[in-house]
Order: sequence, then structure tokens, then C-alpha cells
Amino acid sequence: MSDENQHWVPKLLLKKFADTDGRVFRLDIHSNAVTKPPPRNAASGPGFNNFDIEGQVVSFEERLEKVETKAAPVLKRIIEAQSLARLSSVDRKKVAEFVAAQSFRTEAFYKGLENNPSRKDFGPLFTQLWDSSFILSARIEARHWALMVIEHDDLFHLGDQPVVLQRTFDPRNGTNLGFDVKGVEAFMPLCPTCALYMPCRSVSDPLIASYEAALELHRTVRTVVMRGFGGGSSELATAQDAIRRGDPLYQAYTAGVPLKAKPENVENLNYLQCNWAHAAVYSNRRDFTFARKVFSENPHYRSTPTTRLLQATALVPETPDTLGG
Repeated sequence: MSDENQHWVPKLLLKKFADTDGRVFRLDIHSNAVTKPPPRNAASGPGFNNFDIEGQVVSFEERLEKVETKAAPVLKRIIEAQSLARLSSVDRKKVAEFVAAQSFRTEAFYKGLENNPSRKDFGPLFTQLWDSSFILSARIEARHWALMVIEHDDLFHLGDQPVVLQRTFDPRNGTNLGFDVKGVEAFMPLCPTCALYMPCRSVSDPLIASYEAALELHRTVRTVVMRGFGGGSSELATAQDAIRRGDPLYQAYTAGVPLKAKPENVENLNYLQCNWAHAAVYSNRRDFTFARKVFSENPHYRSTPTTRLLQATALVPETPDTLGG
């Protein structure tokens, strides 16, 4: 059991970033070397999901595989449809559990723990994280989701810590980032052209409320004008502008309509994938020009981000590195 190859980034994600030959390009963030392993040999190590707990080998491999198996068909449908529109509550729960497990199952998470625990010491902690992951998955499930879709030549990269976080309105502040921290948004690439965006409700709720208020104002003003009353042009223009600006996110949050990823959105997520990476960044293309630039301008990103568990049941990672150098 202990010698089998076990993944910290599931093969089902790695395969989505594979080239036409089924292999995935891997950038070593320390040496800048590019290799092309098959997904079965990428982001993995012998017995990585096995732990020695109280003198017994306890494996989480099968438990993680069950989470992956449940989520796999849902993720496949999302990618093929490039939409979240047909997700049921059961589908969302499966994906939320997958994202929750992915947030702490990686080598980056383990290597980044500030007290640098041994594998033996990490076993009981991982057990606690696993047992409390339902709390994290519930928080993820309760968020509004949007599917970012690329309609141009750019591509998303996949880091070896795929679930990444940042503050919506203060992205340079990389401290105290967690799913239970107000104002923190999350991302996870699903394939080179799709990524899951999960904003904090403190960000999405006001946008939804503002959009619906603008719709109501627009209806009211139009009714008044159609009844022959004068004025209202300024209010109508204000409402129309708010509807126009808020419509893409509103439709993405409430109806699952895909959100077109602008070049700056792609750059931001790829930046985060580099910042949070521990050893490697993956792609279906050999071209890692952007990633190399990130690491050249920010050599400290080659160090594993620090993981601090502010509460054992809250699963709060923290990266002290700030975005933007």
C-alpha cells in the first residue's frame, strides 16, 4: 500500500490539461525545466495519502477517490456545456466537497505548514481536517458560483495547489486568507478554458441586490413615462447603466450563464496559480512565458506559501506573499 503512487492533484484535473498525446507539460518552478509526464505520474508520490497514526497505516486514498468519483461526471458536464446552468443542489454539493478536499490535500498545503510537522505528526492533523471538511464544503456550497470561460487565445494554467484565494478588493493583501474570511474569493481551474469562481457572499449579495434594485427602478420609471408623465430620463439612464454593468455577473451568479474571462482575469488567475504553487505549474502547451516572468519578477514565489490553521475546524490557509511583487 505505502509504495503505490498517490496524487495530491487528482488525475481527473491533470487530464483536462493534457496535450493531444495525453501528457501534460510541467514547469519546475525551481529549475524552470519543462518536462511532459503522463497524468498518472504528475503531482503525486509514493503513499502520499497514507499516514502512520498510532502505529497503524491509515490510508485516505480510497476516501479521496470517492470524492473524486462523485464530482468527476459533474465537472465533465460543466466543462462540456461551459455552463453552471443545469447544476442541481446535489451536483453543487459534490463539487463543493471536491473543492474542500482539494484545498488541503496537496503537498503545498503540507509543506507550507509553519511548524513543519513530520508525516507522523501530520497524520492526526489530516484526520481532523478530513473529519471537519464538511464545514468547509458547506461554506463553499453556500457561495454564489460563476464559470469563467475563455473565448480568446489565452489559457488557464494549473498549479499544484489548484484552489487559490485572494481578497476581492485588496488582492495585494495575501494574509489570513480562508473561505470563512469576509471578502475573500476563491478560484479553481477546471480545464485550459474554464475556471470556477467562488466569491464571498459579502461581494456577490450586494451586486445581486443592486442589479435587482436597478431593474425595479427601470420598470417603475418606464411605467411612469408610458402613462404620460414627464421627466425620468436621468433615473432611466442610471438604471440602464447599472443593469448593463451588472448583467454579466448577475446572470453568472443566478442563472449559471458563463462569464467571459477577460485577458486580465486570465492573467490574475494564472498569477495566483504561480503564487500558490509548491513545485510545479501544468499546462497543455509548452509555452510558460507568463509563468517564467512571474517567478523571475517575484523569486520569493518559488518558496512554498505558508499555511496557518487559525482554527483547526476552519481550514484557514494563509499566504504572506502579496500579489504584484
